[in-house]
Amino acid sequence: MPITKIEKRDLLRRCWEVFNRHGYYGTSVSMLAEATGLGKSGLMHHYTSKESLMGAVVEYALDELRSYVLAVAHEDLPPEQRLEKLLRRQNRLAKYERRGCFFANTALETGREGLFNEQIQTIFAEWQDTVSHILSEVMPPEEATEMAYRLLLEYEGSVTMYKLTGDEQHLERFVARAVALFGKKMRGGVSA
Repeated sequence: MPITKIEKRDLLRRCWEVFNRHGYYGTSVSMLAEATGLGKSGLMHHYTSKESLMGAVVEYALDELRSYVLAVAHEDLPPEQRLEKLLRRQNRLAKYERRGCFFANTALETGREGLFNEQIQTIFAEWQDTVSHILSEVMPPEEATEMAYRLLLEYEGSVTMYKLTGDEQHLERFVARAVALFGKKMRGGVSA
């Protein structure tokens, strides 16, 4: 018998796990209902469609990214350490069940239809702005923005290689390259 009550964050976390594992199109409302312990009608009482539920899950995932990864930018650490900590936390998320980047996976799967493009563009922009904020402590703002953009692209490429091969060194090498480049910039070395 389905449960009758579940906290919203718990419901969204459970749905995120299903969407993250099976993708948007590979996930059915029945799978989501089972994961939450609600019946289909109970789940649809909260969300009118699978698409609206996925939109809420994307927002939930962004909130988690903000609190676990992006918040590192405001910690009382030197900028190089903040960058490394942020990137290592990002890698931990990518390693979760070896699923990679939930946002990029969703964009690749649903981008043509544009279902969640605006939300995902916002997520990538926040990530880039946060990293740019750290970088701008040792380089001009325009250069920091460009380097943050390049790091975002390189990160997603590293995640793709990790997913393809299962070799975590793709993620670790990305962090090492980013921190080394940032260290050179701090010491007045190469330009991004």
